[in-house]
Amino acid sequence: MRNRIDYGHLDGRHPYHRVGNGPRRLVVFPGLSDPLSGREPSRLVAELLANYAYRRYTDEYTVWVISRPRGMPAGHTTRDMAADYAEVVADIGSASILGLSMGGLVAQHFAADYPELTRRLVLGVSGCYVGQRGADTLGRWSSWAERGDWREILLDSVAVTYGGYRSLVYPPLLRLVGDASVPDPLVGSDVSVSCRACLEHDTRRRLVDVDAPTLVIGGAHDHFFTEEILRETAAGIPDGRLALLGGVGHGALEERRATADATIRRFLRDRSEAVAQLD
Repeated sequence: MRNRIDYGHLDGRHPYHRVGNGPRRLVVFPGLSDPLSGREPSRLVAELLANYAYRRYTDEYTVWVISRPRGMPAGHTTRDMAADYAEVVADIGSASILGLSMGGLVAQHFAADYPELTRRLVLGVSGCYVGQRGADTLGRWSSWAERGDWREILLDSVAVTYGGYRSLVYPPLLRLVGDASVPDPLVGSDVSVSCRACLEHDTRRRLVDVDAPTLVIGGAHDHFFTEEILRETAAGIPDGRLALLGGVGHGALEERRATADATIRRFLRDRSEAVAQLD
């Protein structure tokens, strides 16, 4: 059966892509790359999501990838963003939530504040606060964003995200194709607002309020969320569990996609180890 595809804006504010035919709902909160995107929702992006990023999910789930609103005000926090999401998820119906990187920060508040909308929670490469190395990087990106240096952010993000061949191939490729390959964000201020929100995020005292069964999955060498932070996050959630992917960092869910997808799907079906080391 061909994947159902839909895209546009929810409530006129949240760009979204919907893919899949499954009876269950999976809502994805994307990471910091979301406000960096210079593209409106499109069929091309929907096809990539359906046939690559979420192809292992679309038989069981209807997957909603929902962006944060464009033009967020200065000082907008990750908890404010969770409230934004609650308005649209309430219309969709309760769902399993997959928060990726920054999206996971927002998802922590979402699960704590809106338990009636959260069936199960997956925090992908995301923790209860950003470590010092990651905070230094986000501070740098915030400064570059204020100057409109989008290419510098992109190049730096590759360096701190990927290992293996990607860390060697991506930077020279990006330099080769030049600035034309880096479209300006639709609303540039959203990038600096997002960086500040990440820097200020700290849910260590809120994790106990997350009622939903939760999987924390990430790389053992994450630049932003160290193994210690990932462990602390999983331990702080009453029904939390941890899956660590060895040998990878912040790009773990992409670099180890098959293993990560299998682990997440098993958890969403309620078949998961309490703690797993995935070498």
